Amino acid sequence: MTEQCEVLVVGGGLVGLSTAVFLAWHGVGTTVVERRPHELLHPRARAINPRTVELYRSVGLEEAILKGRSRVYDDRSEILYAETLTGEELRRVPMTPPAPPNGGDAVSPCPWAPIDQDKLEILVRARAEALGADVRFSTELVSLAHDETGVTATLAGGGRIRARYAIGADGHRSLVRDLLGIPATGPGGLGRTVNFVFTADLGQAMRGRHIGVAHLSEPEPGTVLLPHDGAGRWVLGIPYHPEQGQTLADFTPDRCAETVRAAAGLPGLAVTVEPQLADGTTALAYEIEGRVAQRFRAGRVFLVGDAAHVMPPTGAFGASTGIQDAHNLAWKLAAVLRGRAGDALLDTYDAERRPVADFTLRQALLQLVDRTGRPVPAEYLAEPCDYDAVVFGHTYRSAAVEAGEPLPAALPPHELTGQPGTRAPHVLVERYGLRHSILDLFGAAPVLLAAPKATEWAEAGHAAGVVTYLLDGDVQDVTGRFADVYGLTPEGAVLVRPDGFVAWRSPAGGHAELRDVVDRLLAL
Repeated sequence: MTEQCEVLVVGGGLVGLSTAVFLAWHGVGTTVVERRPHELLHPRARAINPRTVELYRSVGLEEAILKGRSRVYDDRSEILYAETLTGEELRRVPMTPPAPPNGGDAVSPCPWAPIDQDKLEILVRARAEALGADVRFSTELVSLAHDETGVTATLAGGGRIRARYAIGADGHRSLVRDLLGIPATGPGGLGRTVNFVFTADLGQAMRGRHIGVAHLSEPEPGTVLLPHDGAGRWVLGIPYHPEQGQTLADFTPDRCAETVRAAAGLPGLAVTVEPQLADGTTALAYEIEGRVAQRFRAGRVFLVGDAAHVMPPTGAFGASTGIQDAHNLAWKLAAVLRGRAGDALLDTYDAERRPVADFTLRQALLQLVDRTGRPVPAEYLAEPCDYDAVVFGHTYRSAAVEAGEPLPAALPPHELTGQPGTRAPHVLVERYGLRHSILDLFGAAPVLLAAPKATEWAEAGHAAGVVTYLLDGDVQDVTGRFADVYGLTPEGAVLVRPDGFVAWRSPAGGHAELRDVVDRLLAL
């Protein structure tokens, strides 16, 4: 018997589960299959950026995520470079800063969320299931075939699922990508690391410092130490050299404990190494890679997250980039499945997200060189970009954005002024007596924001069946800065997509047929 669903997501890690949340929130029938029996216990990604928190906020997850934040990091946290934790410091720099100001206001209503990936996955899975997604662990994909009307997945044990579309969220060794025959470009493997979790009292070595990440040269360069829970649990990563004959079996609890003592500079330190998998495995190997798939779409199958791109962990870009892939794709799939958009809208997923992945990978590689000294081929490096521009300022050029002024790959937050192809800026508004971010108006469908005197645009929006808000009419502009921030006169308007990106802008009044603009946006 062949089961049916609208969208099949292959992979139940953070990005796959997030994909399920975003799709289910739009009312799309979603099934997730994951070959692992349960979530990994290892923390892996340690933080998601404010832009990603905004996306989770839109589907009701922000409060749970902020409650689940690690207490390890705060605005005093720093990155340490030293030989050992007790040794002489080479340098110390601030860890990821809070969102910068933008003309006196915050850039985002959301903060950074320092939350370990294992904890975040539990929250995201629960939200996906609460929204109606069918999440199945211990369910392995064997093959995938797609045709003009859908996708057929064959599972281990002989089960079959027929879906309208499928999404590969199955990691950097993606079976889905391999089955589609999609190659990847980039520097490839940049080294390997072994990670493990341990408990120890490092208070003496910390000396009152608030260290979020320590890059150490003992027991060998490339050693990284991170706090796990702020109460004595830590994560240590060291370079792994299987080409020199090393195996994971070499990393016994005793050897791992000695590695901790060397990194801390405390020979007599009491250390307990903790299991990371249910079978008692303590050390896990990871490859540091840099790759971007040459296509993110093949017919009715799409790639997201590490299946589409993999980047070094330096900079904390990887997880957030994958989650943003999922958010970009979900509203487009929902619109096509519900007949509100043409299939060509789905081509804009690749057109928009692949350049962002390439740009972000190059910035992560720069961070890798700066923080660890690992060599990276020069052709894969780019000019350094403002960090907050990478977080908030990537730009889109596609058929789902009305052509406007030429834009760079990313803009710093203070230069985001409502240009088509950029994230819609945050401003405070009041509705029904409650204050919130204007970003909270976006998510379900395209939204027209009309400046206070743009009554003609507001009327055009209503006539076109677009969700429309007239500032200082339907919602109140609390700071009086909306038109300024969005680059409008009091008679202007902007059309914002469900993912919070500006699709079209008319800085002043006019009589353009808004229905045509919406039809072009939705490929109708």
